[in-house]
Amino acid sequence: MKSFSSYLPITKWARNYNKDWLRPDIIAGITVGAFLIPESIAYVSLANLPPEIGLYSAMVAVFIYVIFGTSRQLSVGPLSTLSILVGSTLGSLMIPNAAQYAMIASLVAVIAGLLAILSWALRLGFIVKFISKPVLTGFLAGIALFIASGQIAKLFGISGGSGTFFQRKVVGYIPQGLPSLVIPDPSLLDVNILITLAATVFLISYMEGYLFAAEYAAKNKYKIDKNQELLALGASNIAVGLFQGLPVAGALSRTAINNESGAKTQLAGGVSGLVILLVLLFLTGIFTNLPETILAAIVLFIIKGLVDIPHLRNIYNFSKIEFIIAIITLLSVLFFGALEGIVIGVILSVVGLIKKMYNPHIAVLGKMPGKDQFLDIKRRPEAEIIPEILIVRVDGSQIFLNTEDIKNNILNLIDHEYKDTKLFILDFEATSFIDHSGTEMLEGLYDELQQRGIKLKAANMYGPLKDSLQKTKLEEEIVESTVSLTIEDCIEVWEMETRN
Repeated sequence: MKSFSSYLPITKWARNYNKDWLRPDIIAGITVGAFLIPESIAYVSLANLPPEIGLYSAMVAVFIYVIFGTSRQLSVGPLSTLSILVGSTLGSLMIPNAAQYAMIASLVAVIAGLLAILSWALRLGFIVKFISKPVLTGFLAGIALFIASGQIAKLFGISGGSGTFFQRKVVGYIPQGLPSLVIPDPSLLDVNILITLAATVFLISYMEGYLFAAEYAAKNKYKIDKNQELLALGASNIAVGLFQGLPVAGALSRTAINNESGAKTQLAGGVSGLVILLVLLFLTGIFTNLPETILAAIVLFIIKGLVDIPHLRNIYNFSKIEFIIAIITLLSVLFFGALEGIVIGVILSVVGLIKKMYNPHIAVLGKMPGKDQFLDIKRRPEAEIIPEILIVRVDGSQIFLNTEDIKNNILNLIDHEYKDTKLFILDFEATSFIDHSGTEMLEGLYDELQQRGIKLKAANMYGPLKDSLQKTKLEEEIVESTVSLTIEDCIEVWEMETRN
């Protein structure tokens, strides 16, 4: 059982801290802090929240992440994606006043944090893969265009603001001092909307934060703990929500600045938090007359990188279907909203995955002349079919969705194209999983082939696949007689059996 300190990475890196790292950590922390202040104010404006909420969120988030996080460069705080997701969802609801609106935003952060903690306790770090890269690319591009459309007016000083300064719209009054602890009321909003929004916030924040953390960990030659990152994300969001903030996550722009500024450890994040703390205590007044045009320019500069045209082009070249999913996700964000857009994208990805699993590619293999290689005859026409032997490879898992079609396709091949078959070899090299329906299909196929006088053998069946066939009628016939057999081995064994 792990000790309590093992869940606090700060106890390890602080104990091994090198004094030579102090100067670069301080420089990086001050640099990121200076950038984080106007950026946080800009981001909370996307969620239709007052500027102090951005500063509260940024300060609390960086302090908590310093304690629990495993990335030395990741900068946690408000994120444009999350702000617009919260803003567009809550903005479409009939929320009576600004105070209740702000409390609901904080409640979303707390629930998202609790979901992260639950996922950490269950060691569900793999959920980072639930949102595919095409869906994320389309979602981020849609978010960027959505944000841009709302910032153009502010860029030219047209939209309303909290005050004016030389006829320019400005940020307005920011209260001085630290946030007070507030317990958000969970009865403020329909629980289904809350859970759906918080779950989406959690998935996006974890996926983006983890990807950025992993990228910079690789660049700096160290490893992060994906499950510990769940704990760090959860603790950060819960703390932020309890101190009047909105959901937070790691941001690429700030993380890049932190890295380029020379950050060596998580201490750099702590310095950033101190910078914001000083501003909240003594310097909020200097931001009162900050023109909204500057915030709009900051937002537009940051979000331009969210529309990743080269990556969209790569997706198009790789898979037209995945490109269509990315574009539909983008359009869904623009026409239906951020929450609806990501849900539609995930559903389309799952449907696409099911379609691929439902109809796996079935390859007929032939022997390459002069080699012990067996390749798909459609891709390699020079591969030769061995008389009386049919070799088939199923490219995918054999599960309840596709087993009947796999069996029918194999029998159709034997009935119409390979009528002289005496030996049928099923190559499992490209099969990673077989469920109960798959084993029943193999039993049925074995019986049918036996009635036709055709021998069934399995090639390249290892570990878990063989375990799946234990305690079936195929255990002796296939599993025990084909221990680690290659296709060539199966042919030799069959020829020996035939001669005897």
